[in-house]
Amino acid sequence: MRTTVTLAILLALAVPVTARPAVRHRAVAARPTSRTLPDTADIRALRSAYQFAFPVYAMMRTRGATVTRTAAYGIDGINRLFPRTALADASSRDVTTPNNDTLYASAWLDLSGGPVRFDMPPMGRRYHSAALMNLFTDNVAIVGTRSGDGSGRYLIVGPGWHGEAPDGVKLLRSDTNDAWLLARVLVDGPSDLAAASAAVGTLKLDASLAHATPTKAVPTPEPDAATLLDVVNEALGRTPLPPEVAARIAAMAPQGIRPGASGVFAQLSPAAQKLWTTALPLLRNELKAGIAGVGTVIDGWNYPGPGIGNFGADDAGRARVALGGLAALPREEAVYLTASTDQAGAPLNGGKAYIAHIPGHLPVGAFWSLTMYQVEADGRLFFVDNPLGRFALGSRSETMHAERDGSLDIFIQTSQPSGERVVNWLPAPKGALRLVFRAYLPKDGLRDSTLHLPPVTVSEVVP
Repeated sequence: MRTTVTLAILLALAVPVTARPAVRHRAVAARPTSRTLPDTADIRALRSAYQFAFPVYAMMRTRGATVTRTAAYGIDGINRLFPRTALADASSRDVTTPNNDTLYASAWLDLSGGPVRFDMPPMGRRYHSAALMNLFTDNVAIVGTRSGDGSGRYLIVGPGWHGEAPDGVKLLRSDTNDAWLLARVLVDGPSDLAAASAAVGTLKLDASLAHATPTKAVPTPEPDAATLLDVVNEALGRTPLPPEVAARIAAMAPQGIRPGASGVFAQLSPAAQKLWTTALPLLRNELKAGIAGVGTVIDGWNYPGPGIGNFGADDAGRARVALGGLAALPREEAVYLTASTDQAGAPLNGGKAYIAHIPGHLPVGAFWSLTMYQVEADGRLFFVDNPLGRFALGSRSETMHAERDGSLDIFIQTSQPSGERVVNWLPAPKGALRLVFRAYLPKDGLRDSTLHLPPVTVSEVVP
């Protein structure tokens, strides 16, 4: 039985010719808060447990949003593929840092009861990818343009599955039973939306061999410690854990990380409960830099390290990206550069006007885009509502004015420029803002972070 459901119920997700000041390199640190946690052994242990748990919670919260939404239609939201045939806009607020470049097809998988089959027909020269992410937000497999045309039939299996894929079917293995399959299909400008929508509609998921087990713990947007622990422990108990992961978790038992257990918070000592309650909002605040908090800052742009999308033991980086860039791809598939400050190191804010200078002829195999986000109080990033419905500019923008060398000056301000200058305008929010430059299928220079973008510079308002 085919289990593709054509409902638009998922929001798009869930990345040198001017004078420049001296290049400044610095390691990213957590932004200061009005209150800081003391550097004690108890706090360090709690922080480690929280940073390990938060990405798991973010995955289960996003999964839960799908289940809740589809249940309203009388549909089980697990082991079904939901294609979206409209680009994300300012109303898209389910998943932080959505893009306005691709259409998505999303499936939350429960592989504990059997495999699912995923079919990806050929899409020619159109960029496309399908990423399989495990419970911990690692990309365990990606198929698509980078792997040839990516077309074919795939059997997606969990850690407990033993056997061989049928003839003509390729095996994709998740190391956790709960997984997320997220496909991206490029929209090459407004005139291409219909064709891109048709391409997304050709993706199919067959779950006739699978059986999903419902979860009991209910995630909330701002969980208290009891909810956080219940959701994370249930999720961890739903999958076999590798010995090295199980050993790490065992050390977190005093903080309440106990796979398969429920009601753990109430079982903690009064002192441990008080520590969780007091520290939880501050621990979350430490993550607010999001994907911009992972890597090295050069001229105001953050260049993430090689672990984005596959984090290894970097729980702090994994947690920051889970808050500010859930479902980020690894750098061989896409590079995400983030600007939060101008050339003087001042935070970007819609109270000023800026120019972002993008060099010409960037080493990109697919496309690039520069996207504007408003920074929410909780650290998540969403699009800015504006009269043009414009959230990004990039290599596929049809009307931008380029300089003779192919470079672009993009005007960043709240007010709309007059006349032809509007084609290079990226609307800004009134408050804190963040820019994300995405390059898909990056080549040397961008992939290895040896090519650096010029700083975002303060300018006069373009009238």
